[in-house]
Amino acid sequence: MSTARGVPPSLADSLPRDISVAAHAIGPLDELIEDARELGFGLPAGLESAIDKRRREYLAGRISAGNALRHLLGSAGLEGEIAGDDDDVPRWPEGVVGSISHGAGFGFAAVAAADRYRGLGVDVERVVSAQQAGRLGARVLNEREMSLRHGGSGDLTEAEMFTLVFSAKESAYKALFPRYRQVLGFSDVELERREAGDGGARCGALRLRTRVASEGGAVPRLVGWYVLTDGQADEAAGGTSRMWTVVATPS
Repeated sequence: MSTARGVPPSLADSLPRDISVAAHAIGPLDELIEDARELGFGLPAGLESAIDKRRREYLAGRISAGNALRHLLGSAGLEGEIAGDDDDVPRWPEGVVGSISHGAGFGFAAVAAADRYRGLGVDVERVVSAQQAGRLGARVLNEREMSLRHGGSGDLTEAEMFTLVFSAKESAYKALFPRYRQVLGFSDVELERREAGDGGARCGALRLRTRVASEGGAVPRLVGWYVLTDGQADEAAGGTSRMWTVVATPS
């Protein structure tokens, strides 16, 4: 059931078929408004006076979510705006879990049936510079996590690995927070395993764990997928490499 609309094919192809994903470039505001109108929604009143960047990001994220929902549920999958609750967590249709991200020039969303997954999280990030990775690394990942950049199918650079761990932990937070409502730091989620896929080090599967205590005191394990894409020669991609991640908590 996974759809590759706007999403790197190597990521969409690696996801379970019951996760629907979509992405949308953060383009000009008038074009985003028109695309949103075709899905039956517009800017909420609270964002009418927001800065252009905020409005464009919001629309690209919601358009992505709308397309993913339509693929999951059919043409009636999206009925108006996907509003947020008091914690700014999207309110999905009954029986659906999902996540929305906007950054690195794209909106990005994933949805799935709630009886298959307790939570989903997505994130897309521009790969940081080597200098940023060196300066911020100790805040985001430990030495064991950095060692996972080495693999039989190819290595990631330190900057790529930093970005992968950062993005995966952001996705894990989004997968966990709607259910447990606990604020997590980077040390509260750990990347345990990275398995390179057919594309070598540039895509693959992830295993993560967290200290968040769930029902019965168990600590949920998370599964994830990632792809590293090269910048494309168009305005939306901006000529930079990006890390895309999806993280799920299976039911």
